[in-house]
Amino acid sequence: MRDNPCLGCGACCRYPRVSFYHGELDTQPGGTVPADLTVPLTPFLVCMKGTEAGKGRCIAFGDDGLCTIYDKRSSTCREFPAFLPDGSPNPACERLRGLLGMARIVEA
Repeated sequence: MRDNPCLGCGACCRYPRVSFYHGELDTQPGGTVPADLTVPLTPFLVCMKGTEAGKGRCIAFGDDGLCTIYDKRSSTCREFPAFLPDGSPNPACERLRGLLGMARIVEA
């Protein structure tokens, strides 16, 4: 089994704007994302603090390179895989890693 390239990486936490529907906030029925870690974008969308303009570090990205709210993260984060269903690296992930000067993911 290959090592998880996400552990300690955080390219997706340190470059794009992490925005999502406000219904995912813990202030909404069934929501889990801590509202105090977000800022509103529109009447229906919020984003994680630090990512408002892109090229910023998500407030939930810990100093150890791990998400501090992993079990409560948004659908945007849950749906961004390092690998595609066929096992190849996600090109979007590879692009973000490249923008941050990180090495490509090595396929198993």
